[in-house]
Amino acid sequence: MLRYLFYIVILIGWPALAQAHVFYISITKVKWNAQHERLDISVRIFTDNLEEAVAEEGGPILKLWTDKEHTESDRFIADYLKSRLHFRVNEKEVNLEYLGKADALDATACFFQIRGIKDVKKMDVGNSILIDLYDTQANVVRFEVKEEKKFINLNKKSTRGAVDF
Repeated sequence: MLRYLFYIVILIGWPALAQAHVFYISITKVKWNAQHERLDISVRIFTDNLEEAVAEEGGPILKLWTDKEHTESDRFIADYLKSRLHFRVNEKEVNLEYLGKADALDATACFFQIRGIKDVKKMDVGNSILIDLYDTQANVVRFEVKEEKKFINLNKKSTRGAVDF
């Protein structure tokens, strides 16, 4: 009898153990487009985490990538991300322009641009995406300028960073 009880506990408990290793991450890619004098930015976030963050801010349940998706999901996503992602280029504050989103399997890719960037010598970034929700949140920012690639790893203890080119 105990042996059967052991197998039942293993069968029921095993999926919970497998899901115990949960991680929270966003990946932001920033690429300078010299020809068009702009920064092209993409932010990838797990869709369920993004939906939860918007709801925690008082927004609606977005139901992204379903036939019941909220009609103003883009506005809520843009507002949330723009309130938590900030850039300075060459010591000057710049504004993110939201372009849209795309389904990326379990994640949502959100696209932005910053216009009027003729040259990049230094970039400062502040990224507090999902920091309020998850203590272990990691926000990786990847920069590509003039064939040079650099990375910054941000988290709850350090939400700001800078790179020089």
